[in-house]
Amino acid sequence: MEWSDGLVDSWPASQIRNACNCADCRTREANPLRLMAPTLTRIGDAHLVGSYGINFTFLPDAHSTGIFTFAQLRAMSRPR
Repeated sequence: MEWSDGLVDSWPASQIRNACNCADCRTREANPLRLMAPTLTRIGDAHLVGSYGINFTFLPDAHSTGIFTFAQLRAMSRPR
């Protein structure tokens, strides 16, 4: 992702998946799909949600209910 200030970030799909804050992921104490092996997790699709975030479809479980705000993704940026 390239931010308006020129910072470029990229994250492994598993890192984004593990940060999912949808109702299902927040309410389950131990969601086995959320803790999937990093090598299995991929992003199958992504869609903008208004002007504030992105909705990803994660594979292989097709999880797609989380909305990742740009603020949340920016907070996941590596320190520079």
